[in-house]
Amino acid sequence: MAPIRMIDIAVNFTDGMFKGIYNGKQHHVSDIATVLSRAWNAGVDRIIVTGGSLEESKEALAIAETDGRLFCTVGVHPTRCKEFEESGDPEKHFQGLLALAKEGIQKGKVVAIGECGLDYDRLHFCPPEVQKKYFEKQFELAYATKLPMFLHMRAAAEDFCEIMERNINKFTGGVTHSFTGSAEDRDKLLSFHNMYIGENATYTCHLHLTCLVAMHAVIWHLLATLYLPTIVFLFRR
Repeated sequence: MAPIRMIDIAVNFTDGMFKGIYNGKQHHVSDIATVLSRAWNAGVDRIIVTGGSLEESKEALAIAETDGRLFCTVGVHPTRCKEFEESGDPEKHFQGLLALAKEGIQKGKVVAIGECGLDYDRLHFCPPEVQKKYFEKQFELAYATKLPMFLHMRAAAEDFCEIMERNINKFTGGVTHSFTGSAEDRDKLLSFHNMYIGENATYTCHLHLTCLVAMHAVIWHLLATLYLPTIVFLFRR
């Protein structure tokens, strides 16, 4: 029997903590190389570095280029979507994302669009109308690049699924990361073609409940997202 390939699909290497920065202060030198070494030694086969903004997506691509086992996404996280309008030219900002995605595809490094979606648990970062507008806009990135989507849905199932339905012909599939929804939410997500669920193990207060809900999904549609230095186990048929 062939060993299971372990792929971490959501590594936030662009976060300052991996550079030793906490609360704006430098506490230690960058330890990305050390974290990667532990991951490879533990049997991780591939890692996808998450892009959460235009600048972070640029950094994610630069990191991915340092190792053949590293890949990345390009997109804007729902809590960062104000950056489109704060840029002064939302369309130019979008074109910057598209150009970066195409560059990364040519380099064999960009493998998904995201992290994008809706997060209604943290509306203090970005209001829902702005989130919805630019979540929908990023389906144009998926359509133009033919890449799957790395999606984020938190406390926003109804609006999220409505936007997904409107854009069903613009994406080829993907994973809805950070799933914390109900059985009904799970079933709706899995009704979309080639869709997977990412179970988020960092939210321990309701981990047991959401794991039980998610595990009732067909096993090859569940990804358990634990974040580095822990591992994502990828189950497929």
